[in-house]
Amino acid sequence: MSVLASGPGLVAHAATASAVSTPKLQAWPAWSEMTIADLSAWNHQLLRSAVDIHQFPYWNEPQRMLGLTPRYLAWGTPGSPQIYACVLTTGPAWAKVGLVFRGPCSLERGQSISRSALEDLMEWAYTQSYCFLRFTSADEHTSRHLAALPYAYGKDAFPFFQDFSVSSPDYLVEQHPNEEDTLATFDREVRRKLRRADETGYEFRAHNSPLDLEHLWPMFLESARQKQFHLERPLRFYQELMSQAAACDAVRLYTVQLRDEAVGAALVLRDGRTAHCHLAAFAPAHRQSAAFLHWRAMRDMYAQGASHYNLGPGPGTLAHFKQQFVRQPQAAPRAITVVLHEEYFRIWSQMLLPLVTRVRPWLRGLACRSYRLL
Repeated sequence: MSVLASGPGLVAHAATASAVSTPKLQAWPAWSEMTIADLSAWNHQLLRSAVDIHQFPYWNEPQRMLGLTPRYLAWGTPGSPQIYACVLTTGPAWAKVGLVFRGPCSLERGQSISRSALEDLMEWAYTQSYCFLRFTSADEHTSRHLAALPYAYGKDAFPFFQDFSVSSPDYLVEQHPNEEDTLATFDREVRRKLRRADETGYEFRAHNSPLDLEHLWPMFLESARQKQFHLERPLRFYQELMSQAAACDAVRLYTVQLRDEAVGAALVLRDGRTAHCHLAAFAPAHRQSAAFLHWRAMRDMYAQGASHYNLGPGPGTLAHFKQQFVRQPQAAPRAITVVLHEEYFRIWSQMLLPLVTRVRPWLRGLACRSYRLL
C-alpha cells in the first residue's frame, strides 16, 4: 500500500486543484524529464540563474560512476520553464531513492516555488516508483513547503551520500568590485600572509585541463594523508567533473608556483553567482601560500561573474584558517525526507538502514584505499 493512496494525500490534492484551476494546469504542466541532448544547453542556462552548483548537469553527470543516476526535470511550459530539479537516483527499480541537493530551484530570481509544484514533483516520483525523496534545500520558503507535505519529516533517511557541507558549515566570502573593499573584510593576518607571499615570489597560474590535475594528484593524496582525511572520490571522478565543467567554462585548476614548481593547488568550480573550492592541497613547506592562492582564485572567479567564493566546510583545524576570511560561516540546510511508499520505507528504515550504517565505515575505507591506486 502506498503512502499516496492512503488517506488525504497528494493524489486527492491534485484532483481538487485540477477541478478548480484547469486552465492554469494546462498552461503550466507537471514536471517533464530532459534528455541527455539537453544537458549542455541547461548548463549554460543555469549559469545565468541563481541555481546552486549541486543541481548542475556538469556536477551530477560524474556521479554515474558512483552508482547514482541523475534525472533532470523542469516544470513549466516548454518555451518558458519556471522550476528545475536534478534527482540523483539509486536503489532497485521498484523502490528507488531520490536525492535532491539544494533544490528544487526557481529559474526566476526572486520567485518562490509553490507548494503545488512540489506536490506535482511528488506525484511524478510516486509514478516512477520512488520509495522516498531526500531534500537539502537552501531556500527557506521551499523548505517550509517541503516540511508541510504529507509524510515529510526532518530526518536524513539516506545519510550515505551528502553534499560536502552537511556536517560542517560553509565559509562563504562575499566579494566587492574593489579589491580593497574585499580585503577590508578579512582578518589582518590574511593581509600579512599576502604580503609575505609577494616577498617570497609565489606566482599564480590557472589551468582547465584534466591532465594538469593528474600531474598534481600526488600532492592532493599526500595532503590528505597528512591532514588525516580521506579523498572519497578517485582521480578519474574529478577529471570527468573537470571535463564536464570545462564545456561551459565553469572550472579552473589554480596553482601557486615557486621557481616553476607547483607547491599548491585548488580545484574551483562555479555556478551563476558562487565559486566553490572543491579541493585544495599544499606542499608541507609552503602551506603559508594558501591565503595567496585563495585570494587570487576568488578574484579571478569574480572576473568571471562569481560574486561569492566558497572556501568550503571547515572541520577541525581548517576552521581557524577559514575564519580569517569569514567570521560567520553559513550553516548547511537541514535534510527533509518525503516518504512515497510506506511499506518499502519501513523495510529500509528499520532493517536495511541500520545494517548499511554498520558496514559503511569498512566499505569507505576499502574504497579510499582503492582510489589511491587509481
